[in-house]
Amino acid sequence: MFKRNVINALFLGSILFIIGLTMFPEASLGIGVDQGGINLVPFYTIGDLLLHRSFGDFIINNMGNIILFVPFGTLLPFKFNSISSFSKACLIGMVFSLLIEIVQLSMPNRWTDIDDVILNTLGTGIGYSLSKLLKNISKTA
Repeated sequence: MFKRNVINALFLGSILFIIGLTMFPEASLGIGVDQGGINLVPFYTIGDLLLHRSFGDFIINNMGNIILFVPFGTLLPFKFNSISSFSKACLIGMVFSLLIEIVQLSMPNRWTDIDDVILNTLGTGIGYSLSKLLKNISKTA
């Protein structure tokens, strides 16, 4: 029972953290403080950041989007036993990310970007893989 409550709290915390960073401005990270827009061309923003911006901006945007979803992906199979494959976890991460991007369409200072969906899905997949590694380690211990 205690383990289930901890997993539930961590899972809810990961969702609230994602919502907090994707829906509310964060000036210290430069999130949601400028005019927003839409990018529907896969890898355009990733390439633009790499070729025309500082390396720091590239790392913060891309790694930030990946890392943001790693806890979510890690906790998915602990929270839901039915999520037993990498593809299921990635699909759920992609749908969650798409929902966020759709909501951001109505927010003037947010970008709706297909690259965010790609990176968030990658983060979910990395988290799911990490959960499988943790489960295997706990079985051998």
